[in-house]
Amino acid sequence: MAILFTILAAAFNQIRAASTILFIAIFTLAQFFQNFGPNTTTFVIPGEVFTTRFRSTAHGICAASGKLGAIVSSVGFFQLKDSFGGPDSGIPVLLGIFAGFMVIGLLFTFLIPETKGKSLEELSNEESENTKDPDEVIF
Repeated sequence: MAILFTILAAAFNQIRAASTILFIAIFTLAQFFQNFGPNTTTFVIPGEVFTTRFRSTAHGICAASGKLGAIVSSVGFFQLKDSFGGPDSGIPVLLGIFAGFMVIGLLFTFLIPETKGKSLEELSNEESENTKDPDEVIF
């Protein structure tokens, strides 16, 4: 997505002037990768990474944060798209900003712990909790 948005940011007006089909193709690819990548990971990764005890709460916080980011970027895009000298003059700049955020998101993705091949018990550290006093009740 960062690559596609960088291409659109660098040559937005040239691509639109040269070929509407090329613009639609690049934009369609960007939408596909948006739903295939970040949209999926905001749903799948919280379910795998957070421990069982906090999974639903943390998943809800992650989902809400994603929705808040979508609202802020949508409102911000609408407010800033015309602020660089004419109608739609700010779109290439905003696409460049979005590409930068996508690179930052890519870098943060590497900080997420890998859960592949681990059981839910290993991920939630239930084994260490079972070694506590059996009479202790945890709510």
